[in-house]
Order: sequence, then C-alpha cells, then structure tokens
Amino acid sequence: MKTRYRGSMLLAACGLALALLSSHIQTPELPPPANERLIAQSETAAVYAGGNPPDGGNAVRFSWEELYRGLLLCVSRDHPLPRQLPAQQSRDVRSLVGLYVPAAEHVALSEETIYALCDLVRDNPLVETWIMAGMRSAMEQASLQQRAFESYRASMPVAQALIQAERDVPDSGQDEHQLATAFDVRLNGLHAWSAADPMARTKDGEWLLRNAWKYGFIRRYPPEKADVTGVENESMHWRYVGRAHAAAMALSGLCLEEYLALLHEAGALRVLGAEGAEAWILCRPCDAAGAIFDIPAGWRAEVSADNLGYAVCVLMPD
Repeated sequence: MKTRYRGSMLLAACGLALALLSSHIQTPELPPPANERLIAQSETAAVYAGGNPPDGGNAVRFSWEELYRGLLLCVSRDHPLPRQLPAQQSRDVRSLVGLYVPAAEHVALSEETIYALCDLVRDNPLVETWIMAGMRSAMEQASLQQRAFESYRASMPVAQALIQAERDVPDSGQDEHQLATAFDVRLNGLHAWSAADPMARTKDGEWLLRNAWKYGFIRRYPPEKADVTGVENESMHWRYVGRAHAAAMALSGLCLEEYLALLHEAGALRVLGAEGAEAWILCRPCDAAGAIFDIPAGWRAEVSADNLGYAVCVLMPD
C-alpha cells in the first residue's frame, strides 16, 4: 500500500463505517443502481455487485510486495503463504498502548490492528475479555506444533500423534497467526453455558458478535461456516480486514472464502450507506509483477492480494 493512499484511509473508512452503522436511524429505501444486482440490504446500507466503478484518474501499478502487505490474504492448508512473503510489521500491544487494550503479555499485532482495537474498546471496554495469541513467527509456530506432538505422544502412537498435532497446529505459512492482523480472544467472567455458541456466552462476546465489524474485524471461522472454511473449533479467532471489507461481509453474511468467491465472480462491489456514503471494492487477477488499478481523482485506495491469484482494491471518496 503506497503511503500517499494509506495516509487518510482510516479517516475515510471511519466516515463510511459511521454512515453504515446507526441501525436505529430510519432512512428511505435505497434505490437499486443501474447495471448492479443487490446482494444484501439493511435499513441503512446495501451491497451491490457489478456496476461501473468511478472512472478517470491514473492507472497505478501496485507491486507484488505491496499487495502481499494487504489485509485480505486467505491463508489455509490449501493456500499457504508464499515463502518470500514480505516481512510483516508488528508491535507488542502492551508496549504500544499499555492495558488500554486488554491484551496478554507478548501479543504482537500490526499498528493498524491495535489502533482499531483502541477504537473498539473506547466505545465498549472489554472488561472481561483478553486479546490472546497474536502474530507468531515461523519458529514459534513450529515450536507450538512440537509441543502439541509431545503432548499427544504420551497417550497415542507416534504416527497418530504427529497427524493429530499437524491437524491442531498447521505448519508455518498455513495458519492465520502468521499474519499481524489475527488474534484469539478469551472470555472471562460469568458465562451463560446454555448458549451453543461460545462467543455468545458472555456480554462482551455477544457485543463483539453484533458490533466488531463496525471497527473492521471479522470472526474468521464462524461455526456455521465450518463446511466452507474447513476449520472447526476456532470460534474465538478474530481478524482485522478493514472497515469496508468487514461491512460488506457483515451485511452479506459471508465468511472470507465466500466473500472472495463473490469478488472473483462479480469483479466489483459497491457498499452504499446512509446519506450517500459509499465504497467501491474492485477485484482482478494478478500478473507476475502485481496488479494495476485506476485511481480516480478525489478517491483513496487500499489494496491487497487475496493469496488466490487475485488483487483487491478498496476505493473511498477522499
């Protein structure tokens, strides 16, 4: 992401998110734009596929390295991160913001993720929640897998213990914790154990399920999407993807895999909010050098590879 496009991105994203929120405000029914199909709609916002993005401006080439520093990488056993992945920048949460964000010791996340968490806890202090298990290095991931193996080896044959450890802790590059935007949460305090969903057992957890998307966070592996993500028992795992993507996914009820499939098929999405706030989300295949997007005058851009062969660009009015 080039600095001149990222600099005011968060301010523009905040404007979009604030317009998309406030579900208690009644607004007129949103008319369907020409040449677009409605994907999802609420009282104050809608997501459309297709259509004609804003034109004009300059064609800007974003390099492979810039794209792979983006927020939308899909990471799994089937789609591991490339070995030459650009180094991700992270900070220790406590060293940056103290306990303003309730994080365990030695939790490392990107600054953008940490400041988004600051916005979240400013509006709803997570008094009974801890941010856990942020970014891990390749060495830390391998060590975690080895500890899982040693634990299983005490009660099962070596071959079976190895399979179980690899199932529980993916190899380095196949786990989202190699990203500086992913973390787990631990819910403390009084639990309503009758709730089937672990995240819904505390007030903090229920609030996060309803509101975390407003700050750019998604629940990466919803239990009801396990057949799509291929991941079970990761209901406490969250990820920062930015406000525009999180809003589009929340409105549409899509997990990351479904959202990327929609982007690949549609090529363009428009997120339309109250009072005319909008964002365009564009998608196109990468080439060996990266991808080119037209950045119109008066618009800001944020780009990312998806690790599936495509590049995604979010356009927001300056």
